Amino acid sequence: MGLFDKKEKSNEEEVQVVAKTPEEMRKEENRSKGSSFVMGIEGVISSEEDDRVRLIGKMDGCAILEGKAFVCNPGSDNDTIGEVTIQAIWENNEEVMATSGGAVMLTVPKIENRTFRVGDVLYTEDVTVESKVHSYVKALTNTYVAGKHLSLKKEEVDRLSITDVEELWRFYGWFIREIEKDDSEEKKAEQEAKISLVCETLCSKILAADYIYAVYSTQTGEPYLFSKTIAREEGGFMCTTPTIRIFTESYKERLAEQYNEEKFEIKKIENGEDKKGIFNFFGTAFYLDGAAAVEVISEDTALGAGALVNRAEFVKAPADYAAVTNPELVRWMLLLGQFVKEDMEKDENRLILNIYYRFLAYAMMQARFLIPMHSAKGMSPLGEKGRLTITAEDAVALPVLPGKDGRQAIRMFTDWRYLYSEFDVGLGAAVETLDSVISKFDCAINFAKYPKAAQYVTLSDYRRFEELAQKLSGEKK
Repeated sequence: MGLFDKKEKSNEEEVQVVAKTPEEMRKEENRSKGSSFVMGIEGVISSEEDDRVRLIGKMDGCAILEGKAFVCNPGSDNDTIGEVTIQAIWENNEEVMATSGGAVMLTVPKIENRTFRVGDVLYTEDVTVESKVHSYVKALTNTYVAGKHLSLKKEEVDRLSITDVEELWRFYGWFIREIEKDDSEEKKAEQEAKISLVCETLCSKILAADYIYAVYSTQTGEPYLFSKTIAREEGGFMCTTPTIRIFTESYKERLAEQYNEEKFEIKKIENGEDKKGIFNFFGTAFYLDGAAAVEVISEDTALGAGALVNRAEFVKAPADYAAVTNPELVRWMLLLGQFVKEDMEKDENRLILNIYYRFLAYAMMQARFLIPMHSAKGMSPLGEKGRLTITAEDAVALPVLPGKDGRQAIRMFTDWRYLYSEFDVGLGAAVETLDSVISKFDCAINFAKYPKAAQYVTLSDYRRFEELAQKLSGEKK
């Protein structure tokens, strides 16, 4: 008998082959491979009597019963990673051995010292950071924006982190533009009220945080000022008022990679025991450096200066002296100083520099400066608006530096912060303008640790400023 000869059999059971659906075949394949998935948690079902918790979400990948997974929250600044074993899987209201993704419910044991919440992410160890962040944002926005249209209870708001609020605000802006299209006055008022609540929540959480991170300029030592220069339809250019940027701990590592170390430095801003560190940071950036707003994580979510810090609460004059601040001038000094050599090689940046210089000239002619004063016998009292009249009896030591072309340069400061970075706190100062000293002295403004944050003004510079300021003043009219 040959190998392939047909052999007839009797009384044999008939074998029935049942066709499997592609879904069933995928599940079998996934079951043989094991778990590999990421799932943002959109719902949590828990009870005090049960030591298990049920997590609802939309899964990317596949999970199997008794598979191991980790849990984290990419939006939490003090998150700890937990590990769980999947005890049950529910799909389409049926308990299954494995799932290939989609809407599922997983049963896992509770974790000591961890409360599961919306935005948590369940994942296997092969999942990338970007996938975890994407699942976190999707779960958060699906639940609170797409599901609840940002109508949140107080307890839900209280549980949100700074990063949560920023992501919800950003997504809600897109949602009302693209999905919830309703131009009625009633709907607009409702949307504005929700955005106002989000804004207030974000401000309060930022000011109460233990710390945040801010983008600084390596050239000026101050928070980096981000501004755009836009061509006008009628000709000329417009500069947007500059903003600063902050990050949370949870996003800092990812976002810091975007910033060139030659130009940028990420600094930690501690709030301190008195909870004033972040308040003072913003007050300085807004009311001394000239920033108009702060971008929180994304440029799509910006808080105006007044929303975070009231100017009157921050700017307080030293006793017996007029308050001196020059945010409009410092703004342009810092914007000019931020440029590095690589920036100067681009034609568009040279154009921007010229625009900044024109605005600097105008602000320079309006500014009042502090000149530190040492006196052996005590000086004459300050006159109106802080101006000082020096009499023959006054013995005054002026702070000067060797200047250009045989002239001396008098040291001048735009505000008390800069002055006290170089001189003793409590030192007196006269308040003067450029025109009152430029005939006899060059002016060294804010000469301190970072030379690029300073400005040296000669008599010819002053005349150029005067000319540009007059032209700009005419254009503004």
